Amino acid sequence: MQVIKNKFAPSQIQLFIIISFLIIGTILRLIWAMDMEWKNEEIWTFEQARKIATGEIPLPTIGILSSIGIPQGGLSMWCFAAIATLSEDPVAMVRWIGGMNSLVLWLFFAFILRQIAANERESWLWGIAIASVNPFAILFSRKIWIPDILAPFCFLSFIGHWFRRKFWGSFLWGCFTLLSGQIHLGGFVFTAGFFLWTIWHDYRQKALKKISWLGWLCGSFVAGIPMLFWLIEALPQWQGARSSIVGLLVPKFYSQWLTAALGVNMSYSLKDVFWSDFLREPIVWGFPTYLMILAHLFLVGIGLYPFYQWLRTSRRFSWRKLIPQTGDSQLLFYLKAMGLGVGGTFTLSAINFVPYYIPVVLPFPFCWLARLYEKKIKILLVIVLVQLFISLTFLTFIHYTGGSENSDYGLTYRTQIELSQ
Repeated sequence: MQVIKNKFAPSQIQLFIIISFLIIGTILRLIWAMDMEWKNEEIWTFEQARKIATGEIPLPTIGILSSIGIPQGGLSMWCFAAIATLSEDPVAMVRWIGGMNSLVLWLFFAFILRQIAANERESWLWGIAIASVNPFAILFSRKIWIPDILAPFCFLSFIGHWFRRKFWGSFLWGCFTLLSGQIHLGGFVFTAGFFLWTIWHDYRQKALKKISWLGWLCGSFVAGIPMLFWLIEALPQWQGARSSIVGLLVPKFYSQWLTAALGVNMSYSLKDVFWSDFLREPIVWGFPTYLMILAHLFLVGIGLYPFYQWLRTSRRFSWRKLIPQTGDSQLLFYLKAMGLGVGGTFTLSAINFVPYYIPVVLPFPFCWLARLYEKKIKILLVIVLVQLFISLTFLTFIHYTGGSENSDYGLTYRTQIELSQ
């Protein structure tokens, strides 16, 4: 009996810890909703969504102008309009968005327990634990912004792909990958990279015929109907893609993947305030502790150490070493599909990859980080705790400063309301 207890107790403890982080992550996505970003895009999106929800304007076929010079799909505004029917003010809307992103994390967690073999769950579960408290993931769960509503579409794409040998699974895969592109244009790169890697992988495994291609075609057809109306209106407005050879020569996808997974890229949101003020946090009794510097240095070391080990022990460096080649073949497939398939497609398209494209591949950067330290539970626990510390400090910093006009975050909604009174 003692042997059985020792065998199962650690996994039960891990499960309890991971559930605790999921609960904490849900709370962090919902608290202090009035501290949300409130700039031009958020204001425009909320006001347009309310007008659609109240019938003041019809459902649009296009959305806001993207960074590459073409309007986003109208489906993005349909989603915000649906949320606007349940929320009459911005604070209620952002709480619905935070709740939706939290629900996706819990659904991933339930999927892992249901579909992944017990002896292969560790990296999946710790990846979800990291995703729950990661500052980057929390940031993109608390905004009235298009990337914040990608999670359900990418999750359903993943579920459909997992069951791609069934009609309904391939239908979801074909439908929701294409719909994700109509939410945010980065979703089309996700669609192409995911599809091409699947073709390559299943062809080598002689499993292409096992995919329910009829389901995939039906799903793609359904998703293509609203896309057709978007293309008719959007293409004449295209100002030309803003890409350059730099996007091809400098694969920024991978630097964004790494920094997002580690949680060390909050300078994206805070800009100069990150270096001048945030790294001095937390302030205790009026004195800066500079613990944010130590936390970031630790996470940078966590990210660099496996690279150092591979370079030190191998005469010839191979990019294949960046993804461990043993263990759970399913997780390995999806890490390659997102990291090499989607990442390679982004790189070859020469798009200037920016942080807000990363949500199309979440939560797999976090699962990749967990995979690097598989079986090293104490290290994984410290990684999650340090990222949680940064997230708590970030939210507290925004709460007591009210944001800053010198950052991308801007002044918070609460601060702007107080200043207008």
